Amino acid sequence: MTGANVPEGSLDLLVIDEAGQYSLANTLAVAQSAKRLLLLGDPQQLPQVTQGSHPAPVDESALGWLSAGTPTLSAELGYFLADSWRMHPELCAAVSALSYEGKLESAPAASKRHLAGRSPGIETVFVTPDAASEKSNVQSSPEEAAEVVAQAKAHLGLMWTPGEDKAPRPVGQEDILVVAAYNAQVHLVRGVLDDAGLPDVKVGTVDKFQGQEAPVVLVTMACADPTGAPRGMEFLLNRNRINVAVSRGQWRAIIIRSPMLSSFMPSTPAGMAELGAFIGLCAAGQAPASMA
Repeated sequence: MTGANVPEGSLDLLVIDEAGQYSLANTLAVAQSAKRLLLLGDPQQLPQVTQGSHPAPVDESALGWLSAGTPTLSAELGYFLADSWRMHPELCAAVSALSYEGKLESAPAASKRHLAGRSPGIETVFVTPDAASEKSNVQSSPEEAAEVVAQAKAHLGLMWTPGEDKAPRPVGQEDILVVAAYNAQVHLVRGVLDDAGLPDVKVGTVDKFQGQEAPVVLVTMACADPTGAPRGMEFLLNRNRINVAVSRGQWRAIIIRSPMLSSFMPSTPAGMAELGAFIGLCAAGQAPASMA
């Protein structure tokens, strides 16, 4: 509808896709053109990127405003589409508990995929930086970058079955996504992967990868000092961002983090809830780190 002059009430139905990212102000503006409005989207993922500061609830998404902070939309307001066609049931269960009140389920087709030699779901790998670099690892971590390379190499060549009636094939570099919390870690990991001969493993922030998927997702949190986290721990452990990061995976998601990342006391009840949700997600699967 960009640039179109649509008379008020001239449409029978207006469909807004990604209404979890479309602001309430814009929704109200375009809604004048239609008798009925259909909103499609997920307010538990990333909100729209905006510039400036706007009074509440103008800057909130349309679906976010309707759901009023609840993880899923109530029955009187609409329908919760409860099937994930991307994630294996084990991974889906962890994401469902994190962000969807346990209501999100894996569609049967997602269970037909298989990765040989690695269990599905969440795995947490703790990487402890040495004492000299712990305080400097606030938005980039050489230790976690090295672990990303180790994990990528460990998965390359494993046999991946993309679905029912599809032939198994070896995992390639294009089958691995690396999601980093900060751009500084993106640049560091990109260089380390290139040096290791892995130029086709994609690296980016959550914002870049929303909507994408891969059999294996590596999430590097980068920060080892909560007191120095850029934009605060509210940004780093934001449930929507963590949700998008791990739910890119079809088979498994590996969270690479410092043990000290969760060693802090939030100043608000909301922050405490986000910390608890992150700790619970990490507890879904833990493994010792392979130190570089």
